[in-house]
Amino acid sequence: MLDSPPGGFGEDGAYVLVRFGGRHFAARVPLHESFHLYLDGEGVLRTNHVLRLWRRTVVRLHYKLVRS
Repeated sequence: MLDSPPGGFGEDGAYVLVRFGGRHFAARVPLHESFHLYLDGEGVLRTNHVLRLWRRTVVRLHYKLVRS
């Protein structure tokens, strides 16, 4: 399980950086993700990926990773 939980500035998470008038400004955005990686019954690597904005789920994805 890989998780980017809610938190304050300076903690793990997603940030936006803006350069304006020769200065830089950074802010932590309220975007939180979780990745659950696992092997299914046939030994295939799979991932459940959930993207939240504040506390609302906005995207839910499922990946199947196979060798090409």
